Amino acid sequence: MLKGRLVSLVRPTDADYELMAEWLGPTSPTAVLTADTQEYATPETLRQLNDSGRIRQFAVRDRDGRTIGTVNYRQSGPAGNYTIGGAIGDPAMWQRGLGAEAFDLLLDHLFHSLNAHRMQFTTALYNKGVLRLVIRAGFVLEGILRDYFFLDGAYHHAAVWSLLRHEYYEAVDILTRTSPSFVGPDLIPEKDKAEARDLLRTHLSRPDAETSLRLLLAEATAPAASTKEHEAR
Repeated sequence: MLKGRLVSLVRPTDADYELMAEWLGPTSPTAVLTADTQEYATPETLRQLNDSGRIRQFAVRDRDGRTIGTVNYRQSGPAGNYTIGGAIGDPAMWQRGLGAEAFDLLLDHLFHSLNAHRMQFTTALYNKGVLRLVIRAGFVLEGILRDYFFLDGAYHHAAVWSLLRHEYYEAVDILTRTSPSFVGPDLIPEKDKAEARDLLRTHLSRPDAETSLRLLLAEATAPAASTKEHEAR
């Protein structure tokens, strides 16, 4: 589980897939690019996509444990490149920072745990809420896809955004220095890592500490010692 102040990201259950299919259907106002098609999504197809690894999905849950949305990612192009998407299901819960934190947790997971290099996101130019989100997150506008979406009887352009690894860590560094309430993305606190290194240093400082190198040296010198004893006799 990936946990923030407002929401958590967890593996979807059967009930979550039912909600996702409802939110991400072609007539839903909350549909926001879970895949690169606008076809009708069923719980079964969403589960199959996740189980196959083609699209990895998380259920977004609030502090009361209710599933309120979904975020997802998939590898796109060479290793380290990902495309992300997602939605907060109930329009009444938009503009509360829930979707923003869900995407922040997803970015932390991909960059800080999976060693991602590049993140890509595509959104329609009529989606002002998502546009605010990607601009706030520091994504760079890479291009415009003309007449990419069809909605309300007309075609609409789409915007392609990206975020690179060094840009992500620059943002984390700025927040660490300027925001007292910011909590970094580390899964294990630096204090615990330092204590683990101290344990290893203490172990290695002991003369009788067993390591693979010392065991190898002991094995290498043992025959020589036996030969000298035999010659002495």
